[in-house]
Amino acid sequence: MVNIYPHMDLIGDIVTIFRKDWKLLAAVNAFYLGVFLIGAVIALLRPDVQGYWLDVLAQGLKAGPLAPVGSAIAVGRVVNLAVSIFATNLITGTFVFITVPSLLFPPWALLLGGWRALLWGVAFGVPYGHLTMDKLVFHYVTMLVEGEAYVIAIFGSLRQALALIRPGRFGEASRLRAYLAAIVDNVKLLLVVVVLLAVGAVYEAFEVLYILR
Repeated sequence: MVNIYPHMDLIGDIVTIFRKDWKLLAAVNAFYLGVFLIGAVIALLRPDVQGYWLDVLAQGLKAGPLAPVGSAIAVGRVVNLAVSIFATNLITGTFVFITVPSLLFPPWALLLGGWRALLWGVAFGVPYGHLTMDKLVFHYVTMLVEGEAYVIAIFGSLRQALALIRPGRFGEASRLRAYLAAIVDNVKLLLVVVVLLAVGAVYEAFEVLYILR
């Protein structure tokens, strides 16, 4: 019989992945949060480091990968900014920096993810200058949603490493077959990443244009 609800199978597959490896997902979440808090402590002890990194980010909005976001901020339209944030976070933040390199070296996702969490903590962990706590609390929501998207991307990549170590966990005797199965699973997980990044982009666009300014 033809399945007229194929999306239900896809959702079921994603839920199964989360249930099967929930401990790994929890560990990645704990790692990401822990490194973020380390960054926040660094900012608390060394405000000059936080100020420097915020300046670097401000310059990045004028040139570099974040320039399209900076241009969208200047236009001042929520839709334009949301699309720009989403495209940057998905293409550059996820595919270029996490998913694709991790196909060759899965632990890369954890290294890059840790670096990003650390820099987030340094830049946005504690108030600094005009970035007061009443503004930061709104940005914490942005980092929570987008951060979880990156955590899931890291989780999917680390499962590829798990497939090489324990292929039987993926129902395969061959490490290559298990690795390919993990990649297929990762593609499914990226759909969750897309949804989270889309939600985060819309929220962040409102936040940037109406709260942080």
